[in-house]
Amino acid sequence: MRCFIALEVGEDVKQHCRSHIAALKKSGFHGKWVENENFHITLFFLGEISEEQMKKTAEIVKNSRFNHFSLWINQLGFFQKYGKPTVIWLGFQKSDPLQELYSVMKNELEAIGYQGLNKRYIPHLTLGRIKKFPEDWEDKLKSMRINNVTITDTVLSLKRSTLTENGPIYKVLETTKF
Repeated sequence: MRCFIALEVGEDVKQHCRSHIAALKKSGFHGKWVENENFHITLFFLGEISEEQMKKTAEIVKNSRFNHFSLWINQLGFFQKYGKPTVIWLGFQKSDPLQELYSVMKNELEAIGYQGLNKRYIPHLTLGRIKKFPEDWEDKLKSMRINNVTITDTVLSLKRSTLTENGPIYKVLETTKF
């Protein structure tokens, strides 16, 4: 099964994401936009894992204990390939608690056999995978105003991702709230 570990986001953050997607569409960006129910902050994409790995990973998620922390969305970013935008996302102000969570989880996952986990973590909320974009796309992205939004509910989850023609379908397998 194809799985990942993520932080959930609330309805206020989803609304914020939707407003940025509307602005991107209005500016001439076309792509596969993330559905409302699928917004999340990926910590680890695990890929195809066995039932046994899933159970061990679910235990790690279930038993995770961290102090509650907040995150602040404060930037619009993108990943690119060959000078073209491939993914547009919302990014966060540097967060020591998030980096600590990432490091602790990475160590626990490596202890149960995961290898090749991200060396450099860029926390973000994906808005969409870009198919077509305006010629002046970089200027348009730089000029977009980002309202700071705070994420206060910290819920860690293990999710299964089933790919379909219409996009991924996520199923929560385990959660824990900080």
